[in-house]
Amino acid sequence: MCVAVSFSSQLLCWSFTLLLCVVRVVLSPFSATVYLMVYPVRVRIRAVQLRLELGSATRARRALASELRGVGVPPARAITRWATVFDTTGTVQARPHTRRPHQLTPSTLRAVRRAIQRNPRLSERRLSARLGIPRTTVHRALRDQLGLFPYKIQLVHRLYRGDKARRLRFCHWLLSKWRLPSFRKGLLMSDEAHFHLNGSVVKQNCRIWGTEPPSEVAFREAHSPHVTVWCGVASWGIIGPYFFEEGRRVVTVTGARYRRMLEDYLLPQLERRQVPQQRVWFQQDGARPHTAAATLTHLQGAFPGKVLSKEGSVNWPPRSPDLSAPDFFLWGYLKAQVYRTPVRSLPILKRRIRATLRSIPQRTLKAALDTVPLRARACIRRRGGHIETTVFH
Repeated sequence: MCVAVSFSSQLLCWSFTLLLCVVRVVLSPFSATVYLMVYPVRVRIRAVQLRLELGSATRARRALASELRGVGVPPARAITRWATVFDTTGTVQARPHTRRPHQLTPSTLRAVRRAIQRNPRLSERRLSARLGIPRTTVHRALRDQLGLFPYKIQLVHRLYRGDKARRLRFCHWLLSKWRLPSFRKGLLMSDEAHFHLNGSVVKQNCRIWGTEPPSEVAFREAHSPHVTVWCGVASWGIIGPYFFEEGRRVVTVTGARYRRMLEDYLLPQLERRQVPQQRVWFQQDGARPHTAAATLTHLQGAFPGKVLSKEGSVNWPPRSPDLSAPDFFLWGYLKAQVYRTPVRSLPILKRRIRATLRSIPQRTLKAALDTVPLRARACIRRRGGHIETTVFH
């Protein structure tokens, strides 16, 4: 037993004890109690040493960061926790879990079933706390015994009277044209999207337990700074991004600004890529700037007889993002990549959007466009209903 008669002798005592911990781990490689941790034991030991020497977890973290050169530096709260564990147990290692697994009895299974029937939105963690049983037992009861699955919320447009009939007519027309290689190669599907600094709708933490996908709708208002992006998606590539802005100021998409984008950006891009305008089937949704009389006249002049739009050559069904490649593929993929880490400013956001679009391989675009006829057939099977719950390979 060590007796600390001074601060220096106490540090020596702690250092000796830490050294014994290291020896115990090194000399016990075959022990079943060795616990694999995120941070190496040597990092934990050094962190606790610095915590004792400097008297602050924050100062200890800074000193450790300089020693590790910024790689694998634990947070200050972890250093505080390790020091507390060391004070009570004399080791920086986590103790192995020795408790026997909880038995899933019929009464426990009934309790889980009743709780989920009353509130299918309960998470495994909350259900575990409410029933007083381990989370692993709750997981086994929900997945293995009850056959439930945590479904995510799907964001869909409401279909009004006549929408399903319009979707059915368009899907039948699309399948009749899809047999023509010139149509498949010429289809250019376009749309705009807002990219906010605070990210997109987060559905990761929302689950609804059930044996079948539920019908849920969620709404979210976004007030953070954003950019408005236009892109066109075809099997041969992506045209874009085009940012609707004047100078450095983000502007609303109007009919005049949309026509300016078509004239000054889209048509020159097609010429640069050597894509003949007369072969392009241009698709857009029914947003008001898209369907203004002047805009449709401009589009008919650029793509005569090949405008898929409300009031166009072929009527695009309203409220049908599940049939448009930018909606069912591009925006979700793009936001998943752009928001992988926090975005601090609009210039950084724009750079990430450009870089991500450049990195999408052509085979991915072709695979996405190949699902268009599959979606049309799924829409027909659902009699014009939404198809977002269908998985396409």
